[in-house]
Amino acid sequence: MSYPKKTLKVRPTRGVVLDLPANEVAPDFYTQGRNVGFRNGFAERIGGRRNAYTQNDVNPVFHLRNVRAPGGVTESNFWIVFGTASIKALETSNKSTITGAALTPVTSPWQWSSTLLNNIPAFTNGEDAPRYWAGDVGTPAAALPGWPAGTVCKSIVAFKFHLFALDIDSPTSHLESQIMWSDAAAAGAVPATWTAAVTNQAGSAILADTSGPCMCGVPLQDTLLVFKRSSTYAVSYLEGNPRIFSVRLLDGARGALTRHAAVDVGGKVFLVADGEIYLTDGVNWQPLAGGRVRDYLFGQLDQASYENLFVMFDRAKGEVWVCYPTTGNTYCNEALVYELAADAWSPPRDLVAMTCGDVGIINDTAPSEAWDVDAGTWDSDASAWNAANFSLAVEQLMTGGNSAALYVENDATATAVAANVFRHDLTFGAPERMKCIRRIHVRTDETPGTLYVRVGARNSITAPIAWDTERALIPPASFVNVRAQGRFISYEVRGQDTDVWGTSGCDLEGDLRGYV
Repeated sequence: MSYPKKTLKVRPTRGVVLDLPANEVAPDFYTQGRNVGFRNGFAERIGGRRNAYTQNDVNPVFHLRNVRAPGGVTESNFWIVFGTASIKALETSNKSTITGAALTPVTSPWQWSSTLLNNIPAFTNGEDAPRYWAGDVGTPAAALPGWPAGTVCKSIVAFKFHLFALDIDSPTSHLESQIMWSDAAAAGAVPATWTAAVTNQAGSAILADTSGPCMCGVPLQDTLLVFKRSSTYAVSYLEGNPRIFSVRLLDGARGALTRHAAVDVGGKVFLVADGEIYLTDGVNWQPLAGGRVRDYLFGQLDQASYENLFVMFDRAKGEVWVCYPTTGNTYCNEALVYELAADAWSPPRDLVAMTCGDVGIINDTAPSEAWDVDAGTWDSDASAWNAANFSLAVEQLMTGGNSAALYVENDATATAVAANVFRHDLTFGAPERMKCIRRIHVRTDETPGTLYVRVGARNSITAPIAWDTERALIPPASFVNVRAQGRFISYEVRGQDTDVWGTSGCDLEGDLRGYV
């Protein structure tokens, strides 16, 4: 019997769905994969990574903050690296210890919190009085002026002209629902006092109408959103009002899962809550994970170390990374990446004991402009004295982990990465009919390198997939001949070398057969 030949076009351009049975997933999604992202309708192998600022000796790295801090006559670009009990400032090839007075050692990355006010970094480890660093490598970090004696806070965030401290431990009590704010800071300075008086704008409030600690805060236009684990508050500035700030409950059911689970993505906040991921402006809550990656994420998350989950926003690529430890891991060994413009989730990305990350200018390969190491003579060196060496750098994502190594992510450095995408259990609109697939065309970008392709089939979604032999697809070839027969058709495309490949989908040649 002769069957009509068909070419079945598969264009999964909307990311990945991990939570649903593959045969129930629309054909414009992938159903599994590793180490690929989505851009312009292509599934692309992730970029490379390189070791940066090799002079760093903070081990492990628990927190990172990029700052263009005032230093001498111009700005200087620093990466501040926080460890268990030490703080270093990195600039080009230079390394400076800026810890100041001895710190109480911390045991987890989530204990560090930092912010920028007037481009001055302020930070806390939750164990000692919060500190700030003025940007001079010759002067170490110091306690914030006017901070109440014997008091610590678990998180710190800048809003308007003020610093806000969350989850307060005082000499007499632990008030996890308390927030404190400083007096307004003068331009180019940190606040002078935290003690409320009629002559200043300092104050405090107790967010007592919902339970749990104040986890973190994210400024959003004219409002500071303060997140507990299961609620969200809005803090608003009252110009000319003696109360200075008003606090109101926005949502009594949704909050931040961890102290680093929320990030501003340009006019909205991306938030990992308990059981869902949201994009919110504080009023509207758009769920992003349900029916796609929600069950996968919370099913994988290690219950003992979940507080090490953190999110970071790669502004240059418009991607948000959700980094988390899977079962049995202490630090983040996997990430799900969300592309804002396409509303698309990427398959899981492999991480190596990652603890933190930030976006900023990475200028470790630029020559130092420090006076003591500048080899140029006065008459011939045209560089400015103490000039900030930004080169032609652009902002990139840098990460740290359970070692002294710092890495530039999505770098152009040639790196071999094992990556793949799957589309399982395609039915082509007729799940009851048999399909026989004889050829697969892989739609790739211009320089994919060698890819490896296989096709499989099964007659029931409870049966194992019978995979045909994997075949190498070597450019300029764009297809391979295969043999797979069954009601449900699957395919995989993978790469393993240094080529950064992309695919917009596949065309499967075959025929629809009877109702066996």
